[in-house]
Amino acid sequence: MKRVDLLRFLEESPFADYLETCRNGGHYEEFPIASGLTGCDPGGVNAQVLLYLVYAEKLKLRGVVPGRAAKLAVWLSGLVREDGLCRTGDGITDHPAYASTVGDALGTAVRYADVIGLSEPERGTVLAALVRMAERHPRLRFPEGAQGKTQQLRFELRVYYWMALLSGDPVWKERFETLLANGLRNYVTPAAIDGPLIQPSLNPDWTWNYVGGGGLTDQHSTNTHTPAYYCTEPNGFMFVYLHALRNNVFGRRPELDAFCRNYIAGLLRNLGRGGHLASDLDGYGIHRAWYGPVLVEGLPLESAALAAELGEPVLAGYCRWYVDRYADFVRSRPTYAESGLPEGQPFGQKINIEAQFSQLASARFYASIARALVEFGEVDRLESIEPPFFGSYAWEAAWLRVSTPVYETSFAGHTCLRNIPVVPRYGDPNLGTLIGGAPLATLFSGGELLYAASFPVSSLWHIEVDDHNGRRFVSCSTSPEDDSVLTVRSSEGDILSAADFDPYDPPCNLFPGPDGCLEACWQRNERRNKLEFHVHNRYYADRIELEFGMRHMAGHYCDRVTFVLPVPLLNAEFSADGATFRPLAGIDALPASLRWGGRRKCVVRDIRLSEHDGDRLEVKAVPLPETPGNPGGVNAFSPHPTMQLRFEVTPGTMTRMHRLRCTLVFE
Repeated sequence: MKRVDLLRFLEESPFADYLETCRNGGHYEEFPIASGLTGCDPGGVNAQVLLYLVYAEKLKLRGVVPGRAAKLAVWLSGLVREDGLCRTGDGITDHPAYASTVGDALGTAVRYADVIGLSEPERGTVLAALVRMAERHPRLRFPEGAQGKTQQLRFELRVYYWMALLSGDPVWKERFETLLANGLRNYVTPAAIDGPLIQPSLNPDWTWNYVGGGGLTDQHSTNTHTPAYYCTEPNGFMFVYLHALRNNVFGRRPELDAFCRNYIAGLLRNLGRGGHLASDLDGYGIHRAWYGPVLVEGLPLESAALAAELGEPVLAGYCRWYVDRYADFVRSRPTYAESGLPEGQPFGQKINIEAQFSQLASARFYASIARALVEFGEVDRLESIEPPFFGSYAWEAAWLRVSTPVYETSFAGHTCLRNIPVVPRYGDPNLGTLIGGAPLATLFSGGELLYAASFPVSSLWHIEVDDHNGRRFVSCSTSPEDDSVLTVRSSEGDILSAADFDPYDPPCNLFPGPDGCLEACWQRNERRNKLEFHVHNRYYADRIELEFGMRHMAGHYCDRVTFVLPVPLLNAEFSADGATFRPLAGIDALPASLRWGGRRKCVVRDIRLSEHDGDRLEVKAVPLPETPGNPGGVNAFSPHPTMQLRFEVTPGTMTRMHRLRCTLVFE
């Protein structure tokens, strides 16, 4: 794919002109979100805008009016109260991330005061607000803010760093060093932290930012395994490390070198080839990965520059390639021509959670690019290298992510820590975790979303077993307490499981080569009812071979075994002979192939059901309703309505094993 000239990208984007239409006096307003409400986050959004304007003036970008950054910096400093808390559109907030974002912007404005035309009195006003916040904010001040134990580390590091550079007080150098040391220790050692729940430290298996946030027994946190946080963390410690090296604040540090190498390698698990974050591990993670502003939040600019600094040119090239794809993604969105921004919820989602943030929050995307070009401009000259076929095995989460130049998908062995069918704390009645063990969870190809499961189990690929006593058993795991195990086989034949790793080992990225294969083998036992379910997926560079099945006792214990294949109604068809395709609604027998998709089609072929004497097969097509939580409905992770294909097997007397195999290819 064509390499993106980042400076030209900034110049050609309509974002600067659009920003002028949002200006209201000295600051900028959010425009209405899809629900019709108007967001109330003047500080958070304007902090991102200030970062963009400061660096845009330094770059002398077209459309950026000189003086805008200085006025915005003064206005933003007025939001910081005497006690260090920040005013918002509807009151005040003590959230440390909010304050730190404001502080980062104010510190940047002071750093480049001469560039943006900030007068000496104005510089003093802005710096005083930063000092006020850093010294008095109840959660940001020392020692609270220097513990380095939460996802706010990426924010607090920058505030402490600016204070060390700008305040003239040597004690802040000591405080910054304390925060850096504490944060590093909490990432690489299994340190427990306080809070309502005892938690491991920030970063088990180098995959995610943290395992569980605060949340009482009846208010479980949905922040478990959320990729956006992991992808944005480099904006803190990697930016600070690079800035310090470039400006001779301190030199190379072996412990930071090793940590950053591993962290950058772990990013591959969460970056999507289509230009978005990638996660299908749990419901909140999927939502965060597809929510508009977060799609561009994890732009790996610092990672690309630092990987090059650390002597990792290939890893730097991978990160640079993803930067290009993010820019391509933003340019391809239907809202780009008007504002330069992606829509709030791409891929057709209508999820209400976090809808309070407007599209203008995506200003961080442009701010990140402008900052990178100014602070470490060599990132624009790095070679762009497309990652080959690779897999990332997250043993702590029982999760295998697979990414090839043709498709992206992953396999989740179980839900992450908790099953969350309802999350009233976050105001979304249908937000819940996905269910582990589904042979197919999400599928991207050609930058297009071809399949995504929503909350109900009916939208998952799975097996249903109905016994003679009227009970129904479902193959997919609903809890990490289930008796299940996931193993991964590499192309070299190595069989990997969670027992082979320490949670703080470096990330496990597997590169099979163009002709290689990765295998995911999963099994769950219902010991009490003597049922065994299994999934065996083989991932090749250009296709996926799926197998899933179950075993039970002989006799009439099972009245019916149903293989469920939800197919998105996106030009969906079936073929009885492999040549002629017809609408899915007319299916009444095991098809030769299925296909669906827009620009890129997914074709399911070689569909084979195990056959035994006495078995009887019935094939049905059942449309899923477009109700909240279901595919195509409000709060759905999939924008496409779904047809549930049901291959219902009535077993013969002696049948014990049932298995379905198929191959997914892409046209």
